[in-house]
Amino acid sequence: MTLRPDVVVDTGTNKIMMKRSNALSIFSALIFIFSPLQADTIELEQRLIELEARLQKVERLLDEKFADDRWRDPILWSRIRPGMSETDVRKLLGKPTRVEQAIFTTWYYHKTSKDHSHVWFDQGEVLGWQGLDE
Repeated sequence: MTLRPDVVVDTGTNKIMMKRSNALSIFSALIFIFSPLQADTIELEQRLIELEARLQKVERLLDEKFADDRWRDPILWSRIRPGMSETDVRKLLGKPTRVEQAIFTTWYYHKTSKDHSHVWFDQGEVLGWQGLDE
């Protein structure tokens, strides 16, 4: 092999440059391959968020539609516990027919005086109740 005096060949540096070039090529290929997958993942995550929001809306609508008669189920009254929050009772029995504020807050779940079903709250927590099963 004849070397020109004005050309300096450093085989160690060339090998390093070749390795870097190969690594860059592989990295570029991986980016090319995985970019569409990343875009798909982002699109799927967005779709999941949208579907979860729609599901929550449907669940709320169903709760509102069937909440009027839910309080008539004695099994639900048996699930009430002292200390439960107003939110938990509302999820369990639905919206009360009437609410009275006095010493305690009373939620009534009857349309007539014949069905005396109510829950007493003190500072937002169940103090007592009288349901259909009592």
